Amino acid sequence: MGVSGFYSYLFKKYPNIKSVCTEKNLADETKCHSLYLDLNHIIHKYAESNDKNHIIKDVIEHIDRLVRSIKPSQLLYIAMDGVAPKARMPHQRTKRFLKSKNIPDREVNRFETNEQHKLEKKTFDECNIKPGTEFMCQLSKCLRYFIRNRMHTEEDWRSVNVILSDANVPGEGEHKIINFIRQQRHQQNNTNGTFHVVYSSDSDLVLLGLLTHEPQMKVLCEVCANCEKIGYHAKDCNTNKSSSTPGSNTKTNYAVIHLPKLINNLKSQNYDSPVFLKNLERFVDDWVLICLLFGNDFLPKSHSIDFFDKSIITMDHLMDAYREALTKNNDYLTKNGTITKDCLLTLMKKVGGKDKDGKYRRPLYYEDKFRRPLYYKDKFGFNATDLNTFSNKVATDYVQGLYWVFQYYSKGPPSWTWYYPHHYAPLAYDFSNVKNLDLKFDPPGEPVRPFEQMMATFSPKNVDYLPLAWRPIMTEEIFDISKFYPTEFVVDPNGKERSSQYVVLIPFIDKETLSTALKDFTSKLTPEEEKRNRLDYDSLFIHSSHSIHQQFRKSSDANKIPIITEENPVQLQDISDCKLVGHGWTDDTGDISDLNADEEAILSDYKNIPNDEIILLKYCHCSFRSESTESEKHNNVRFRTTTNQPSQTSTVQRQQQAPKSTDWGRSSSTHQN
Repeated sequence: MGVSGFYSYLFKKYPNIKSVCTEKNLADETKCHSLYLDLNHIIHKYAESNDKNHIIKDVIEHIDRLVRSIKPSQLLYIAMDGVAPKARMPHQRTKRFLKSKNIPDREVNRFETNEQHKLEKKTFDECNIKPGTEFMCQLSKCLRYFIRNRMHTEEDWRSVNVILSDANVPGEGEHKIINFIRQQRHQQNNTNGTFHVVYSSDSDLVLLGLLTHEPQMKVLCEVCANCEKIGYHAKDCNTNKSSSTPGSNTKTNYAVIHLPKLINNLKSQNYDSPVFLKNLERFVDDWVLICLLFGNDFLPKSHSIDFFDKSIITMDHLMDAYREALTKNNDYLTKNGTITKDCLLTLMKKVGGKDKDGKYRRPLYYEDKFRRPLYYKDKFGFNATDLNTFSNKVATDYVQGLYWVFQYYSKGPPSWTWYYPHHYAPLAYDFSNVKNLDLKFDPPGEPVRPFEQMMATFSPKNVDYLPLAWRPIMTEEIFDISKFYPTEFVVDPNGKERSSQYVVLIPFIDKETLSTALKDFTSKLTPEEEKRNRLDYDSLFIHSSHSIHQQFRKSSDANKIPIITEENPVQLQDISDCKLVGHGWTDDTGDISDLNADEEAILSDYKNIPNDEIILLKYCHCSFRSESTESEKHNNVRFRTTTNQPSQTSTVQRQQQAPKSTDWGRSSSTHQN
């Protein structure tokens, strides 16, 4: 989703980091070696009508146009959102419950009435665009056929490695992309010559891209045809103009965000502050953390940072507080992809002292320390006497959340199961009491399965997306877990004007409670539902003309493609001219011969293709678990995979060298000095 208001701030502050071009000029503007598509943003562009087949066809045609225009020479990586870490789920759950009360997640245009808004409301339910749904399963199947077809018919597709990370592969799409880039950089030692282009409207990609320390990275997104801004599609724009519908003949403009130019801007802006630039890479990491304080999808925003949603004022105040904290501590906020605790606490105290006169933000009645107990009573329901212990716990949880968020962006999720267990942030005053902070996220846990994420994020009005056997668990009171799915609940505007920022006061649901409730129902899934509920690896497509394909044939008997098992995979970096690091094994689940009538209609423009022309591998470049410390050298990759028996699970263990935080072309030790 990205940081709200971030693009507005970025382009007002640094207008030269963005260039605009047409589809015709994309290849010259991007000079792309590796192209990464955050597919969910393409899906949302066309998700309006209830004709799911038409949506899938539009998505495929959009991918086709992008590849033809950009012409990547080495890699095409297509990522769909898989299951998210638990820390993301409360935000997703809030959105679903808000929608169940018919509260739109954006302000209604002031030129239209509420009734008009309801009439014009799109009919396609975005619950379809979640891991485990029939729609996402069908989209993945059609994409596999489309990729094979293009490798069979298009010369430009044959020379590139194509990776599809569909909705059964855990992780948010943009994070899967960045984790791949990070792992390739670490294991290849140097990818400085690679030009990366990431296609997404998510502003998170700017922050994630900076944290890879890749010297040649660009973020590509569409320009809104109505307001000429970026970060959303024209159909979601509030500007009172008649917008073109997706698929119309209106020419699309694209914005290219040049991350190297942004780095140069940050450097020149702070040229008079040499202490910041003693280590540019660590300063940039600190700047990313400041942006995450400005807003993220994992923690409620602190009132101390809420300057009437004015992005430039907020960021300027945060940077002022950062300068003061850095000068006081004589150290950066971050090191090795983690946060320096004392420096962060100093920063939070400085932030709390900004704008006490209420010039730029709403004065908070509770900020007076004598009224502080009322805040925790009104917002947290705290009525006991030991307020300091309780508020310290809330502040400690919040600081731990900041650690989690930054590690998630810089290394990957330190825990799949951790989440911030409160609806509100603590008062700035209470950060001064945080002392004994446990920053370990043990055990790191494993991702949930797609149907479990549905149970953790959907409201009772979305029950039809669940497997038939699971629906009573959510709606019938005889099941204890049904208390987590209220039909009546309180929505607190919390001083906000936009409904998407309201606080939905519904109970949190943890993984253990959910898993226990579902334990006896997993065996009731149909074979088709089991397939949609599995956790999987990326798929790697290789054409017969590619060097990898030829190496496979040389090593096989009778010139046939060998069967390479998961237990004994091929190391791709050992194959000449592969330009990929990781391991792969034969994918025996990728058959495309069983198209149903809908899929045949979607793919009618793509002729049948020979199955033996393409190698399809399961591909693993990194773990589903993040390294928890910079000094950790190896990780065991563990996650559950579905076997032929519904009630059985297997554990796959792989040893990977943990990536260290590195800078732009320098060693990690230089980066952290």
